[in-house]
Amino acid sequence: MAQVANTYETYDAKGNREELADKIYQITPEETPFLSLIGRKPVVSVHPEWQTDTLASPDLTNNQPEGNDWTFDAIAPTTRVGNYTQISDKKIIISRTQDKTSKAGRKSELAREVAKRGVELRIDMETICLSNQASLAGSGNAATKRKLGGFRAWLSTNDSIGAGGASGGFNTGTSLVDAATNGTQRAFSKAILDATILSTYNAGGMPRTLLLSPYAKTVFSTFMSDANVAPQRYETPLSSQTTIVAAADMYLSDFGKISVVPNRQMARAGATVARNAFLIDPRMASLGVFDDIQIAKPAKTGDAEKRVLVTEYTLLVNNEAAHGVAADIFGLTAST
Repeated sequence: MAQVANTYETYDAKGNREELADKIYQITPEETPFLSLIGRKPVVSVHPEWQTDTLASPDLTNNQPEGNDWTFDAIAPTTRVGNYTQISDKKIIISRTQDKTSKAGRKSELAREVAKRGVELRIDMETICLSNQASLAGSGNAATKRKLGGFRAWLSTNDSIGAGGASGGFNTGTSLVDAATNGTQRAFSKAILDATILSTYNAGGMPRTLLLSPYAKTVFSTFMSDANVAPQRYETPLSSQTTIVAAADMYLSDFGKISVVPNRQMARAGATVARNAFLIDPRMASLGVFDDIQIAKPAKTGDAEKRVLVTEYTLLVNNEAAHGVAADIFGLTAST
């Protein structure tokens, strides 16, 4: 129907109040499962180091004659490894006028940005620590900044790699952590996971957590339909609707139970991190904290408020053979 002539509309009116909800809705995930899992440990230098060692292989010929005059075995020294601390920050500048202006959803622009950037900084730390980043010693200038060796870069003993890939790991010649070379991506499978668990167990590891991207978690749940997996049956209740079980969050391997944890930050970081599914022994890694997150207040040089959130930290991998990684899997979609 046509509008009656001379109807006064909202389009014609002056002075109608705007409506803006007094709340800011944010759904971006802020959890950091890896950092929460491994815990924290203080470090007091920019290059913390530690030692690793292994037992000799079993000697099946260890039978000695009576009255033997001993020949003594050579002693293998421990391996000295280390990582460098990395400085990460978030910088904020808000005009004095904007901070004092009446706003919807927050009282102080500065306070809100400080809280938001603090969460973002922790997420940066999570993804950097999980990454394939090689370590770098730095040389005191902006061109060569110190970098920590990421978790993926450390793992070389128990890494299942796609075709054409190569292990990274700690380089005793340079005392740096080398990045792994990515291989051809492939579909995540029960066979890949089982082989990585077996390798980790044989090396002496006892991983208790499988950390992977959300897409890879959905692929893991399909392992329930594998021919070698015991079927699960649930009784249908008489008084209520039944539940369809389409997911699993625990894996009972031949060598113990493994908790399966999806990490949304791995997907948000992109394929470089999401292409890995990590088997982790939380007792054998930690976040090395040189300086916890602090709020610095730079000198005032204009009509604005400045804040910088800054931290210095590293990744301590007690012994990389305690962990494993199913690398080069499709971690975002069935083809990426």
